[in-house]
Amino acid sequence: MALIKNAEGRKKSETPSGYERLFGNSELGRLISKCHATVITSGNELEKFLADRLTKINGVSIANVNKEKRVLKGAKHGKNIIIDIVIEKPNKIMLIELKDGDTFDTKKVAGEIESLILAKNYLVKFRKIEEKNITIHYCSFNAINHEQIKKGAKGLLPEDSAMTGKELCKELGLDFEKIVDERRKYQKANLNYFLEELLNITELKEKIITILKRS
Repeated sequence: MALIKNAEGRKKSETPSGYERLFGNSELGRLISKCHATVITSGNELEKFLADRLTKINGVSIANVNKEKRVLKGAKHGKNIIIDIVIEKPNKIMLIELKDGDTFDTKKVAGEIESLILAKNYLVKFRKIEEKNITIHYCSFNAINHEQIKKGAKGLLPEDSAMTGKELCKELGLDFEKIVDERRKYQKANLNYFLEELLNITELKEKIITILKRS
């Protein structure tokens, strides 16, 4: 998990963020935007986090591990398709889109599913792989079950394509619970940083002190 203190967030010189408009405080707005950026960074780093812990890389393409295997040149209307994770086993190829969260943007889901389907069709047509041997998966790493993933994807997922992080880790030969525990590494540091930064905002510090006095 990434550190909030390392995130850039919204700059003073930039247009006020939605968080500033929501709370009416520019410093708080910038702090929340740093939190938002950190969540995105953590999600982007998930592939590499998993790749760094693989003990067997044969047949697995993720992050920079066997990267060429997950790049399909010209597969999407002449443009390249880059699959997050490709797992190859005897008579089976899994094309996997990896997400850290469980609530997704509708248009983005549609585009990602289209890419997975086009990638599957590409492998069938140009690499002569039987369609029945290729499966597509939409993995929400922290989701508890398939229903949660389907709901987050607004019902746009093809049948049997939802995948949990636990299921993905099993395919990769990784310990899901251990991975989750390792990703908690910076939680305490992030909480302390967030609280300290809150108290550095004079307006908020005064309000917090007033509330504490009442209680």
